[in-house]
Amino acid sequence: MRLPQLTLLSLCVLGSSVSATPSSPWQQPLSLSTADRPTVERAAQQARSLLLTETIGTLSTIFPSGERHGLEGQPIGLMDYYADCSSDGNPTFLGMNIATSFINGAAPNSSISLSIREHGTGRFSAAAHPRVALMGELVRIDDPAEEERVKECYLKKHPDAKWWTGGNFHGNYWTRLKVKSVYWVGGFGNVAYIGWIPVELYKKAEPEAQQKANTGDWWRSLLLWGDL
Repeated sequence: MRLPQLTLLSLCVLGSSVSATPSSPWQQPLSLSTADRPTVERAAQQARSLLLTETIGTLSTIFPSGERHGLEGQPIGLMDYYADCSSDGNPTFLGMNIATSFINGAAPNSSISLSIREHGTGRFSAAAHPRVALMGELVRIDDPAEEERVKECYLKKHPDAKWWTGGNFHGNYWTRLKVKSVYWVGGFGNVAYIGWIPVELYKKAEPEAQQKANTGDWWRSLLLWGDL
């Protein structure tokens, strides 16, 4: 079955006019053939931007020796809230005494990782969006003034958490992930950096989202894996 020539011509003209006049910056096309592969320095900025703009990740831990259910050495990953409340890229958590991730993370010689991914708008493949794994150890925050500061920061990102901060019956405390290793997947390998980021480079990097907010290009920070 063939459409009339006039109809085909109309569709072509309509398609050209729509693509030529995008209604918002989100509809701008991305040319993968001309996109520059980010350097490790830019990947560090993007990793810090992802940490800043997202607020939920997956905490992965290992069940320690003597675990009462016989799960010693087994890995587990669970969703948890976090907030970027420090200048060095060490994410802040509200640790729960009852939570498996924090029980495992408090064990001697334990290690923990936080995996974060960009939650895209649905226009692109999820595989094209960046993700990062931050590996290290949990360090409790004991200074009262610092506890108040991170509490205020955390509740700005997670207002609902006000119901379980403080002395609730589960027991909780403020803690940070002291980042020791950073692994970054920026998206597809032909246009994105994939690999390890030196931790000192990561800690010193300024989030791209923050830079672009200062220049008025704030919306570009949400498309971390490529430039429009």
